[in-house]
Amino acid sequence: MNEDVLAFLVRAAREFRRAGWVFTGFHWPVLAGEVAARLDDDVPTFRQLFEAGFATEGPADVLPSSTTDFAAFGDAVVWRGSTADVLATLVPRADLVVLDAANVDLAGRLNSTAVGDYRSPTVRLPGGGGAPDAAAGAGELLLLFGGTDPKRLVTRVEHVTAAPAPDASVRLLTRWGTVRLGAAPSLVTAARDEGVLAARLRDLGVDPAGAAMEKPPTDRELSVAAEVLTEAAGRGYLVAREAVRG
Repeated sequence: MNEDVLAFLVRAAREFRRAGWVFTGFHWPVLAGEVAARLDDDVPTFRQLFEAGFATEGPADVLPSSTTDFAAFGDAVVWRGSTADVLATLVPRADLVVLDAANVDLAGRLNSTAVGDYRSPTVRLPGGGGAPDAAAGAGELLLLFGGTDPKRLVTRVEHVTAAPAPDASVRLLTRWGTVRLGAAPSLVTAARDEGVLAARLRDLGVDPAGAAMEKPPTDRELSVAAEVLTEAAGRGYLVAREAVRG
C-alpha cells in the first residue's frame, strides 16, 4: 500500500479531530473524515456537515461512496435538514470547511470547471457543486490535494469555480507538506520528501524556508487509514485502488 497516501490521510484526519463542526466535501475529505471518526473510538471530538443536508457523529455504518450516501452513514446521522440549511446557515458557523483541491492557486481559489478554453477544454472537470458556497462561507478552509503532480498548484487557476472570503484562513494539505495560501503564501509544515513541494513553491516565487516538520503517523493511525483505503477501493474510489496497489 502507498505509504505517502496513508500518511496524507492521517494528517488530514488529525485536522478533523482538532475541530468541532466540520463541513466535509467530496472525494479526499470523505475518506479523511472517516479515518478521523474511526480513530475517535467512543469519544467523538467532531461532527460532520454534508452538502446533502445532514450531520453525522462517529464512523459510518459502511464506508460512504459520496457525500449524499445516506444509507452508508446510517446510525451516525444526528440531524437532517436541507442543502440550503447547511450551505447558507451552518457553514458560516462551522469550525472548519474541508474541500478537495485538484487544481488550486496561491490565493486559495479552486478550479473544478475545465482545463483549457471553456468552450473546447482539454479536460472537462465535474464542477463545483456546493464548493463555491462552502468556500465563500468558511472562516477556516482546509484544501486537500492527494495527487502526485505539484504543478496542480498554480499562481492563478484558469477558471475560478470557488474562492474563499478575503479574511478566511486557508491552508493546502498535500502529501509533501502544508501550505498557507492567501496574500502571503508560505510552507507551514513539511512531511516526507518535502523537497517536491518546496521546489514547486520556488517556481511560483514563494520562499519555502522555515517550515516545521510534521509529527510522524502512529502505527494505529496508519492501520485505520489502511483499513479505510482498502474499503474505499472496494467501493469504487479510483485513488484508493491505486493506493492499495502501492
